Amino acid sequence: MPAKPSDIQKSTIYTYWESQDGFICPLCSSPLKHEFNNGGRRIVTLKGSLWVVTNYYSCTNSECEMQEAFPAACHSAMLRKRFSLEVWAKIIQHHFKYHLNYSTIVGLMWDDWEVSISRSTVASICQFFEMAGKQYTDEKVLEKISLNGRIVLSLDGAQPVKKEPSLWVFSDRLTGNVLLAKNLDSASANVLEKLFEEIESLYGVPIVAVISDKQKNIVNAVKHFNPDIPHAYCQYHFLNHVVEPIAAKDSFLKKMLRKAVAKLSIVQNRTQAETNPLYWLFEPISEELRCATATRGDRFNVFPGLEAYKNLEHVLTQLERFEGLSLPIKPANTLNSLLEFLRTCLESNHSLAEEIATLIPEFQHVRVILSKRKRKSPQIRRELIKWKYKLQSRLKRRGLEYDPLKFKWKQASYAMNCEETWQQWIRLVNSYQDGLLVAYDMEELEFTNNAMEQLFQRSKHHFKALLGRDNVSRAFLNHGALHVQLLDVDFSKESVSDVLLACETPLIEANKREFNAQYATIKRTWRIRDVNTGNIAWFEDNLRQLEGT
Repeated sequence: MPAKPSDIQKSTIYTYWESQDGFICPLCSSPLKHEFNNGGRRIVTLKGSLWVVTNYYSCTNSECEMQEAFPAACHSAMLRKRFSLEVWAKIIQHHFKYHLNYSTIVGLMWDDWEVSISRSTVASICQFFEMAGKQYTDEKVLEKISLNGRIVLSLDGAQPVKKEPSLWVFSDRLTGNVLLAKNLDSASANVLEKLFEEIESLYGVPIVAVISDKQKNIVNAVKHFNPDIPHAYCQYHFLNHVVEPIAAKDSFLKKMLRKAVAKLSIVQNRTQAETNPLYWLFEPISEELRCATATRGDRFNVFPGLEAYKNLEHVLTQLERFEGLSLPIKPANTLNSLLEFLRTCLESNHSLAEEIATLIPEFQHVRVILSKRKRKSPQIRRELIKWKYKLQSRLKRRGLEYDPLKFKWKQASYAMNCEETWQQWIRLVNSYQDGLLVAYDMEELEFTNNAMEQLFQRSKHHFKALLGRDNVSRAFLNHGALHVQLLDVDFSKESVSDVLLACETPLIEANKREFNAQYATIKRTWRIRDVNTGNIAWFEDNLRQLEGT
């Protein structure tokens, strides 16, 4: 039998049969008897090594399944595993919760705890937990779905690598759990219809409704599978299509304004402010112009191109009050050139900014209509038809085509005029009308499929953190189907313990403090119409100093 190593100073730990029912077999209630012990083995913990002697027992009933010798488990160690439960806990948290790769975990375990562990062992622990987590999640999901007795299906696909299979994920919106995830070479209507049947067979309950982003193959699959079930189209995708012409114009406007400002001499040569008096004088205006065009938006509420245009109008107004000052020739010429530039730049982009400003209220109007969640579909439909009729009336007065059946899809671009944009909006309403309003009449249906989009993003974030941006696509393709199902696992102490206990592997999670490094970054305040950046006052102070000299 093995002898206890001399480097282990701590007391030996012995495992014994412990049960509230006494020294009896848990299967047949016959008496147990002690057979032998294994002499002891080394268990590596976060606080050093332990020597654990495991006792083996057997049932006295010759017909019982436990008649052969079995070990009494140690609460801090896993059977036939070298590392303790707390080491497993650290490794699992590092990888799944904090998105660290295997090599990094090997280094951290040594640096933080002086635990020497190989990369292959770390990989084995993580892979074990992947399968344990999937089995545990599958059982829990099956239990929840069976209890509900129905499925509200959400589905979507992502193709991380071109000309490669797509990852398709199917989830239940009632429980929020992933039901199925598969890589599909082809996601035709027939293939999706068979997967719907597989899901119903797997969980033993019917699919009562579907929500998707209105891909043609999904629409056809639902119709073939069961034309009577409600199929809701994602309102976010609809609004995203509606805003595309505005976003295309706005993006082009911001690009043109930033490009024009970047070419200004006082902006290009701002680094010479310490050695050149002229650039020193106009350094605040250079910073103000860069703030004016450093706009950011959220696509639906704030449009950065239009904001940049309004910011430059604001800068022009602020600078015009210095126009009549008596300045030396060079500063005066530079100021006049700057004012002329701003006027010319704003004038040349005026029509584009006006188009954006004209289209935004119409877009916000349709958003308000769809946001009335407590109303029923007939009320929302009437308001949408009224909005569509208003656009059709404008086109009719201009002698343009207004029949939605005659409109064809057109790629959104900055060159698309308002009339063409209205035609595309009418076409969209006509195309989405069958499923856009379904969720108003069925409480269990969600109005968007954003939960599925977030699922993909969370999984991609995990692989991006592990492998870097360049390798995320291939990893997502190969391992995404398994990982999206693990996203339902909460990596808290209780949840991780439940997962491994289901595989007869208890786990004790050790606390971990997460530190976030702070880096000094320059963030320009682009809301210069609302927040005083101090740049104009700085410029005025420079002018006073110039007058003093």
